[in-house]
Amino acid sequence: MQKGGKRPGIKGLRARVVLTFLGAVLFQACTQPVQGPPEARIEWLPEEERRPVDLSGTFLRPDGQETALVGNAHGEAVFLNLWATWCGPCLEEMPSMAALHEKLAGKGLRMVAVSDEDPETVRLFLEDYPYPFEVLLDPESLLMQRFEVIGIPTTLIIDPQGRLALLHTGASHWDTPGVVEQFDLLLAGP
Repeated sequence: MQKGGKRPGIKGLRARVVLTFLGAVLFQACTQPVQGPPEARIEWLPEEERRPVDLSGTFLRPDGQETALVGNAHGEAVFLNLWATWCGPCLEEMPSMAALHEKLAGKGLRMVAVSDEDPETVRLFLEDYPYPFEVLLDPESLLMQRFEVIGIPTTLIIDPQGRLALLHTGASHWDTPGVVEQFDLLLAGP
């Protein structure tokens, strides 16, 4: 009961149910360990189903400086990972992301990890875990909303033509030979 003996209205109850459901979904997605062969779990969109994506917006570097997410990246493939410092599966997949970055950064793959946490939390995390790829902050959770993300980690792969080639929720091993081969094909173009 609310203050004064009133019962919560339908709107308040509905909001609590939705928030509870979303919390459970995010918790479930973030607690799923990497399972199965990576190649079998990653489903790339066929060329004819790929649609342009909007990566516009103002984001922050961990030092608090504003930046654009992708500037002029036409011609590059973009590996965009939505993550959080508190998410175990997110942290589990980051070393394989770093290894993929090392293998393909010079071949046209740009890797960006984006968190909606506060800059201080992410900056302190990066002091302990200095990954070689770019890390940005999305304080307004713009990307989570735009792509209707239901759990983290979520990875979006944007092909060199600026179209969504992959939307993958859950941790993965991004540096296995089969996955690297799929990226090589993506970077080679049609």
